Amino acid sequence: MILDPRSETAIATLLPEARAAARTFMAAAIPAMEAVGVQIRIICGTRTYAQQDALYAQGRTKPGPKVTNARGGYSNHNFGIAWDIGLFQGKKYLEESPHYQTCAHIGRIQGLDCGAFWKSFPDEPHYQLNTGLSTSQLRQRTAQGKAVC
Repeated sequence: MILDPRSETAIATLLPEARAAARTFMAAAIPAMEAVGVQIRIICGTRTYAQQDALYAQGRTKPGPKVTNARGGYSNHNFGIAWDIGLFQGKKYLEESPHYQTCAHIGRIQGLDCGAFWKSFPDEPHYQLNTGLSTSQLRQRTAQGKAVC
């Protein structure tokens, strides 16, 4: 399945296992969202530590709302196993929508960890592979040149 250019670009940054999971997720989510007149895109994949630190600064030392509680090296985005979705009606990005919950349930059925279900800092657009590893373990494996999946 070929997706929109933005989704394809984001997926290309992920590890192969995450790429496959993202495509499987999208294959199920696209028809569900099209049925309610909403488009779904993957808007973010892998981030560098610097990109993650810049997001972490938002709402703290930089203007804007807080969007993450994870500094560089403490986000699964840094290890190629996480992605964020965006829901759109036409060109309008939907920051909040009950349809994010629909997508979260689709992801959960597929065995993904969905940020919509997190207790301390819910993150509805966030999806990641369940590796069973902490970010500390992911950092260590990455530093040793070992696979994270």
